[in-house]
Amino acid sequence: MARAHPVSVAALAVCLAVADGAVARAQTTGTLQGTVVDARDGTPLEKVSVRIQDTPLVTITTSDGRFLLENVPSGHRELYVSAVDFVLTRRGVEIPAGEVLEITIPIAAGTGTYTETVNVSSAAGADARSAGGGQVLRSNELQQLRGVITNDPMRAIHVLPGVATGDDLRSEFSVRGLPVRNMNFTFEGISTPLLVHTVQGVQDGGSIAMVNGDVLEEIALSPGAYVERHGNHTGAELNFLVREGSRDRLRGHVRPSLTDTSVVIEGPLGSTKRGSWLLSARKSYLGAVIHRIDPENTFGFGFHDFQVKLVRDVKARHQVQFAITAGRSRLEQDAERIDIDDVQEGVNDIGVAVVTWRFLASPRFVLTQRIAGTANRFSNDNLEGLELHRGRHSELMYRADWTFQRTPGLTFEGGGEARHTRGSQFAQARDFVRPQFAVREDYSTSTTALSSYVLLQASRGRATIAPGVRLDHFTLTGHTSASPWIQTRWPLTRALTARVAGGIYRQEPDFAELKGLRGAELKAFRSYHIDAGVEAPLGRSTKWQFSVYDREDRDYTWLPNSEFRASNGRLVLPSPSTRYENSLDGQSRGAEIVLQRNSPNGLSGWIAYNVAFTKYRNTLTGEDFSADYDQQHTLNVYGVYRLSDRMSFSTRFRAGSNFPVPGYYESRGNERYFLSSTRNDLRVPVYTRLDIRANRTFTWRTTRLTVFAEALNIYDRDNVRASSPGINPNTLQVFGLFDSMFPIIPSAGFSLEF
Repeated sequence: MARAHPVSVAALAVCLAVADGAVARAQTTGTLQGTVVDARDGTPLEKVSVRIQDTPLVTITTSDGRFLLENVPSGHRELYVSAVDFVLTRRGVEIPAGEVLEITIPIAAGTGTYTETVNVSSAAGADARSAGGGQVLRSNELQQLRGVITNDPMRAIHVLPGVATGDDLRSEFSVRGLPVRNMNFTFEGISTPLLVHTVQGVQDGGSIAMVNGDVLEEIALSPGAYVERHGNHTGAELNFLVREGSRDRLRGHVRPSLTDTSVVIEGPLGSTKRGSWLLSARKSYLGAVIHRIDPENTFGFGFHDFQVKLVRDVKARHQVQFAITAGRSRLEQDAERIDIDDVQEGVNDIGVAVVTWRFLASPRFVLTQRIAGTANRFSNDNLEGLELHRGRHSELMYRADWTFQRTPGLTFEGGGEARHTRGSQFAQARDFVRPQFAVREDYSTSTTALSSYVLLQASRGRATIAPGVRLDHFTLTGHTSASPWIQTRWPLTRALTARVAGGIYRQEPDFAELKGLRGAELKAFRSYHIDAGVEAPLGRSTKWQFSVYDREDRDYTWLPNSEFRASNGRLVLPSPSTRYENSLDGQSRGAEIVLQRNSPNGLSGWIAYNVAFTKYRNTLTGEDFSADYDQQHTLNVYGVYRLSDRMSFSTRFRAGSNFPVPGYYESRGNERYFLSSTRNDLRVPVYTRLDIRANRTFTWRTTRLTVFAEALNIYDRDNVRASSPGINPNTLQVFGLFDSMFPIIPSAGFSLEF
């Protein structure tokens, strides 16, 4: 019998020990594998960190979104999923001993949250607003585009295709030659005033959005020929949607910056988590920053605001929501550096509250009812305490919308609204000739508006037709009108899709034009929109689209002889007694080409170029001139690239031929400007601006820190905006016609999530 060799016995012992250890580990550990996807559309996400809490186990997803974690201790484990520009996601998992667990993990981009709860919502098909070349900014894009120093989601809109702006200090913008006065703004499904912090009555001031971008799900812009669910505006429509709060756990983040600090806290309602709550608060110190940039600037502007949204699933088919946004902006200027007719102290308060009840009567019929109220109050005093401006505006409304999906290809939609509006305003200013103050405005009035609409949307394959009509009645003017529209989409080839849309859009004159000191009996002004375009994909995530449009404007209001001008070499003063007239007819025509890539992996963004011409004719005087917001050439570029799970870079570039200087001005060389006899012949110099931004995350256990670094106007271009000039009455020369805006401004901020 052979004798065993000692080395062989030792080797066998080692093998047995290893085998026993493997068996033991197999009994106490398991394997976790799966895919991380975008919660919005299910796209697999690469470069995402997946970590098992309280263990050294961590991995990064591959190009197909897959991950693998072996030897994970069995039992209940906390899984943390993190990627820059996405919400920090925590998920509990049960690891089976000795087995493989396969899971899919959706994570939300931006500041949104993902929930597996099915909410009561409409069964309607896709909104046909894209027939007018509409664009949507989602939460992650809002975070990149709003800016660190401004923290303003309205500034994100400035980079959208078709949007023109040339004022760094204002949130307002123009679309297709029309200003914000002609645009429709909705908040939580109701039409509201423009929600911005500003000081009313100050022409050369600034503004910033009143809604914190951290609580927005998306902003949707429809530039023309859209569905008229909300009427009384002739221009573009902008929809703000506040996201729901987290239903899985308490979340929050703090975001300090150079101009303000914001706090967002959210969580589930009750132990059953059948609802959520969301609270946001923001406080600015913008005035101190402006003074640091320009010590001679006396514009001490600040604001604070808050937003609340509560959502409760009362029953399986019933959901109740409550949303409110409110804020105050305040201006204080150095009394030693301003004139007696300047605002020394100004206050502007605004608030909107909406209660929504949604009823899913059946899988095919949804009824949504809303009760809402808005309120705005402002006052401005001069350095002697004299009230220069004051005003109040309030609305109370009830609205109901319904959707019925008859078949998968046939949907009916309709709704109605009753809105009561009250408004008052008083203004006085120093007389043009005598050194005393004169009343410029004084009214107090109200109106009730009744409206309804109906929409039919029929689709077959990729072809869609959506006709509709809106009816409006206004008690103040007695006007009753019908506004029809139609939208169509149909395939030309397997890839190429055509779209055509058209409609009539009407807008009633405001209170000042009807009941103010210079008010008159006016007709509603109207616009006829026609949009057409083609689009096609370029690969999986990229598409291009080409659009043309024509808008015919009729009976727009105009205040005759309201501007300084020259006539036969002499100064003509504005008249204090003329009244408003329906005397402006115009036309806006343009074309737009957009190349857009929308992907959560790699490069995402767009390049958009617009050429447009907007002209008006004064039917009383025979004058022809470019519109005040006629920007003939616009280039908007945006791009973001996620380099890793912890770092991303973005850039935005805007260039525009710029707007006319509103009024009667001309240049005579060497930057010398004079009054003229022709309107809007002089233009603001070309505007260009390049901004860059970098985001870097750092994660510790249950907390994540994201640091933002940004540079505005990186090549330090001296962009200017039109200002209110001084005038030499003898030579007709004007001074201070342009104000400089942002120089190169580096900034930084951070967000702390928990």
